[in-house]
Amino acid sequence: MRSVFIALALCFCSLAMHGQKTRMGQDLPLARTGVNYPIKVHLSAIHYRTEYDGTGFGGIIYTDTVINGKKVELEGISGVSSRLYKLSLGDYQARLLKDPHNRFVDTPLFQVWEIVLPDRTVWRGTVTGIVE
Repeated sequence: MRSVFIALALCFCSLAMHGQKTRMGQDLPLARTGVNYPIKVHLSAIHYRTEYDGTGFGGIIYTDTVINGKKVELEGISGVSSRLYKLSLGDYQARLLKDPHNRFVDTPLFQVWEIVLPDRTVWRGTVTGIVE
């Protein structure tokens, strides 16, 4: 009886270990078919900065981007390993995901944008600065 219990416990533990996800860094999501990316954006500079996020130091990518004629700084959404970003300078298609402001406030701060990269992966960024 004891050996059966030990065998079942080992099987259960091995199944639980197999189901555990290892998150060394997530892949960028792919662009969904049928989703329209109507806005043309231009990435003119890319900056990699190391910042403290409360648990440790991690790298975050910032880009200088022109969206609708406004020069803004986009911060890469946290949680995705920066080594997986396939960003290069140039023109891309994008869409606005979230605008936390009402329609009477004319500021792009904290808007969330999805930018489609050439390999059909999607990079999400939040507007964290405005450049003159």
